[in-house]
Amino acid sequence: MTLEEGLDASNLSSHHGNHHHHHLMDWLEDSISFLPTFPNEPYSVPEEIDHCQWWVQDQNQPLTAAAAVAAVAAAPSIAIVTAKPEPLPEMPKAELPKKRKLAARQTASVFEEERKPQVNNGSKKGHGRGSMSNSGSGGGGGASKDVRWAEQLLNPLAAAIDAANLSRAQHLIYVLQELASPTGDANHRLAFYGLQVLSRNFTSSLSSPLTYSSTDPRLFRSALIKFHEVSAWFAFPNCLANAAILQAAMGGRAGQVRSGSLHVVDVGVSHGLQWPTLMEALTRRGMGLVGQGMVKLTVVETGSGGPFGSAPAGYDFVPQLMRYGKSIDLNLRVERGEVGRGPGKEIVVVCLQFRAGRVGPGFWKAVREMEPDLVVLTEMEEGRGRGEENGFGRRAEMLWGFLESTSVAFKGRDSEERRVVEGEAARLLEEEGEEGEGWGNERWKEKMEGEGFKEEGFGEEAVEAGRALLKKYDGNWEMKIGTDGAVGLSWKGQTVSFCSLWKPAYKTTAGVLSSGGRRH
Repeated sequence: MTLEEGLDASNLSSHHGNHHHHHLMDWLEDSISFLPTFPNEPYSVPEEIDHCQWWVQDQNQPLTAAAAVAAVAAAPSIAIVTAKPEPLPEMPKAELPKKRKLAARQTASVFEEERKPQVNNGSKKGHGRGSMSNSGSGGGGGASKDVRWAEQLLNPLAAAIDAANLSRAQHLIYVLQELASPTGDANHRLAFYGLQVLSRNFTSSLSSPLTYSSTDPRLFRSALIKFHEVSAWFAFPNCLANAAILQAAMGGRAGQVRSGSLHVVDVGVSHGLQWPTLMEALTRRGMGLVGQGMVKLTVVETGSGGPFGSAPAGYDFVPQLMRYGKSIDLNLRVERGEVGRGPGKEIVVVCLQFRAGRVGPGFWKAVREMEPDLVVLTEMEEGRGRGEENGFGRRAEMLWGFLESTSVAFKGRDSEERRVVEGEAARLLEEEGEEGEGWGNERWKEKMEGEGFKEEGFGEEAVEAGRALLKKYDGNWEMKIGTDGAVGLSWKGQTVSFCSLWKPAYKTTAGVLSSGGRRH
């Protein structure tokens, strides 16, 4: 059997394929019968303000998104307040004139529809090799800046708050309160979540959106599964990671299963959803079967407090994984612990996904001392090309891409699962001061090389598996293969994440290191 035969998209995505389908359903339904079953096919959708100038206008004239953005752009500079600002007065939405609010939303909708760019749903996906860095200056999400009015209001608000310019901040908050909404298109939702984050220093009356940690465990798991079904955001990197792990278990590209046990260190955000398909692929290859070695999964909590890493109290996927492993005769052991190599001969793979910026320096030292056979690194692409803004503006652009792709994935429909996922994604706006903030593939490459690792390329089978998986999602998703071997995932031409493979550049011992090495 070739690697491709056991490594197609149906084996490496957690929601496609019929082989052992009943086993996967047993794992999902055994103690969570409330969950929806996987569909046969995933969704695929072709598809300033100067206070004097602004305030004296006719109060009966509705405020439009276009007028708001134009006023912000045309407003003259206002002197910065250097004294410590007093808290802004709270402005409950209930006190706003209802007619003006309704008119503002209606005219904003018309404005957006008139200026909405035409999307070529039949365009070819880009799978060529080349640089993974985003090009341009802020074209992320495929929409021109004049259409993305939410960022054109939120970014000046963030700047006004940083400058302690209370007058400007107060007016911008008022404008955004009229236009923001947790429903609607990506502009309304981004305005809503951005306003939630930026106005917390001024008012305590705002309610927090649903997030992973604040929701019910049942809804949390349902949201994970549903999002995996309809969006490639996490499904694609999970597919690549599983392909790389399976390749490592087989001894590289030789196609022969290596002897011994496989030890996977899970430092990711899949909350267990990634592993059933890998488990099944391993059993197809005869690895980890009872009496033929063991598959060990160590779930590491380090750095799990960031976006997508948290889980609600009471959620535990370990029992379900164990039962599923038993149903397919896999000798599986799952435990929660720290980074470390176990006794005896084992193949060690560290799967680090979307948490690298929060693990701390001690983690990297521990991983290097493990001398793992492979490290899978997946992170957001926040580097060069993601707009000219720094800080909040860059994070807002990232969230825009997420919200726009999610709107397509859910076909514009609202649901509890969508609100949970988007509320969790909005935490990206709060990620300030963490290691790796504003980094992309190039900066993480420097980091990994500095920690004593060298980059490896993905095998062609893994690349093909990722390419096949993307065909099941919306046509705006693309795969980008970098010249260094890393594989990027892009939405409407803007790279949103990358996945790369790493191995130790040298062996660490208690004595002298090999030539070219260094001590830790």
